Amino acid sequence: MSPRRIAKALALIGSVALAAILIFTVVVVRHRKPEQKLVTAAGMRPDAMVHARNFHWTEMKGAENQWVLRAINANYSVDKTGIKLDHANLEMVAKDGKQVSLVAPRAALKLDGNHVQQAELSGGVVVHYGDFVLTTDSALFQPDADQLTAPGLVTIVGEGLTVTGIGLNGHPKTEVFELLKQVNTRIVPGKKGADAKVS
Repeated sequence: MSPRRIAKALALIGSVALAAILIFTVVVVRHRKPEQKLVTAAGMRPDAMVHARNFHWTEMKGAENQWVLRAINANYSVDKTGIKLDHANLEMVAKDGKQVSLVAPRAALKLDGNHVQQAELSGGVVVHYGDFVLTTDSALFQPDADQLTAPGLVTIVGEGLTVTGIGLNGHPKTEVFELLKQVNTRIVPGKKGADAKVS
């Protein structure tokens, strides 16, 4: 077979392969919803302008570190006034020097320029403070006011006690938390933190 015929045969095979790939791509893309196309592309949401993976935000006040926020995915809104986070983790230091950690599967941040005004946390919120662990379904955190509010059932466990109640007003940095109603406390003498058994 001559080199010219080999070249023509290879060109024909390449053209057929390219056409097959193009047809397959068109079929796959047409059978997907527009939302799926964006969400699948590295976790980007349909209403997002910019997507970031391994999000990291440190809020400073002068030379002092106020808090650090991390997330697996971050989607910035088109109007630049909000960010939606997946698997958010907020860390700060309380006035007594103890570490405060707040974790939530989903968080929606409201921004004023480069400043976070508030964070709506959902999907099961867990707050660690020293030997205490606070859990609730959803919460609203306002960093400037150091205010954490939760409307639903709240459970606090640690130091040999379990406290439950409906509704919470709290200030993580100053370590002040108030359960609003239906408060129930269980104490297990001689037990501390994770060793405590609740009956």
